[in-house]
Amino acid sequence: MRAIFLGTSGGIPTPRRSLPAVALMHEGEIMLFDCGEGAQTQFMRKGIGFGRLTKIFITHIHGDHLSGLMGLFMTLTMLEREAPLEV
Repeated sequence: MRAIFLGTSGGIPTPRRSLPAVALMHEGEIMLFDCGEGAQTQFMRKGIGFGRLTKIFITHIHGDHLSGLMGLFMTLTMLEREAPLEV
């Protein structure tokens, strides 16, 4: 199991820290905990592919924890993803 911190800034991003997002890699799948704005960019910077993303967990309904969902969904749509994704 491997945890990759994609964003650790709360509320306001900084030049070095994106909004909350943590990818947990386990047995070939990726689970995303929170999806702050910039999460998909951090996926690419860390060399994590979107293809193994199977689940997204939102810990609570604050904007900084879910503001990246729409952009991520649009990226997955443009990549013509057909695999199921649980939210």
